[in-house]
Amino acid sequence: MRTILLLLVLVIHAVGTAAWGFSLKLDGLVTDYATGKAMQARVRVYKNGALAQVCTTKANGKYAVSLDNGADYVVRVDAPGYQGKCITIGTQGAEWAGDRRVRSLEVEIRLPGRIYGTDLSSLDLPLGIARFEPATGHVRWSQTYERNIQAEVRQAMALYNRLARASGQLASTRLHGSILVEALVL
Repeated sequence: MRTILLLLVLVIHAVGTAAWGFSLKLDGLVTDYATGKAMQARVRVYKNGALAQVCTTKANGKYAVSLDNGADYVVRVDAPGYQGKCITIGTQGAEWAGDRRVRSLEVEIRLPGRIYGTDLSSLDLPLGIARFEPATGHVRWSQTYERNIQAEVRQAMALYNRLARASGQLASTRLHGSILVEALVL
C-alpha cells in the first residue's frame, strides 16, 4: 500500500511539473516580390491542423508570432491581389525543466502579385519545412524537401517573371540561386 501511495505521489508530481525548453518566436517581414517594399498582409497560424491565430502585419510589413512546443505549425501569409505562401515548422522534442529562453527565427516572405495567365499553385505547397528543437533552440530547414520542390518553384517563377516583365510589373528578375535562400527569404 505504501508503495502504491508513493508511486501515486510521484506520478502527480511529474504531471504537475511543467517541462520547459526554448520557445520559438517567428519574426518576419512581408514584402512585394516585384518592388521589395514592405507590405501589409494577413498571417494565419495553424497548430496541428486547426487555425490557432490570425494577425495582420504592421504598416512596415513586420509580424511576430509565438509558437508553443510540441506541435506542428503551418504559417500562411497572403494579401489581396497577391499569391500566398506558406512554411511549416515542427516544434517537437525534449525540453529542459526550468528553461524559458526564447529563440527568434526571422523569415522574410516575398509575395508575387497575381498576373493573369500564371499558375503559381506550386507556391501553395510549403516553401520550407523547418524543425525546431526546444532543448537546444536549433532550427533545421529540410534541404531534401527544398531540393524536391526547387524545379517546380523555379519553373513557376520563371514564367511569372517573363509575364511580369512583359506587363511592366517587374523590372528585373529576382530569382535566387537556391531554394535554401528562399526558405529564409520566401
